Amino acid sequence: MYSPADESRRRGSVTPAGASVCCRLKCVFFLINMADQSPPKTRRAIALLAVIALSACNGVHLRSPIAPASGPPEAFVRTSSDARATRVIELGDGTTKAAAFSAASELLTQRFSIDVSDQHTGFLMTPWQASFSRAGAPDLHYRTRIIIRFLGDDWKQVSVRADANWQRGEEWDVGYDSKLLDDVITDLKSRIGKTP
Repeated sequence: MYSPADESRRRGSVTPAGASVCCRLKCVFFLINMADQSPPKTRRAIALLAVIALSACNGVHLRSPIAPASGPPEAFVRTSSDARATRVIELGDGTTKAAAFSAASELLTQRFSIDVSDQHTGFLMTPWQASFSRAGAPDLHYRTRIIIRFLGDDWKQVSVRADANWQRGEEWDVGYDSKLLDDVITDLKSRIGKTP
């Protein structure tokens, strides 16, 4: 049996209009085949179903489940400035390098996986991950990662970044996630930060 979808596949593309026509034709062909195999009394019911199916297909617009429903989350701050995306905290007096690095590693592993961990240089980084959900599913157009870097030879300070990207079409907007950054800073301060 020939259908417009066969022609579209032969050409290598299916247009949205062609896909809609193809959907309707498949539905009609299915119901016609069903009617041919049915007793005469049920053919009327099948004909009614065909009319309902064709009219229902007319107004249905399918959306990809990974298509963005709207813009980025409110916590996304679009910027390319390192100064805006980075927070620096002072380490508490008497905190050793090993204790500080261990506390930062533990903090990250409680909520994330660690992609890069270098205790010698004092550097930790999580992989990019979809950290925002819409309707119970991760939004693959929004991704975040955490970078923790101990500063100086004596590690008296630590910088924290919460990089974030929002995908618009083929491009990624660069920025940071303000809520994620605040959460990590608060937790890290409570573990190794200087007390006032």
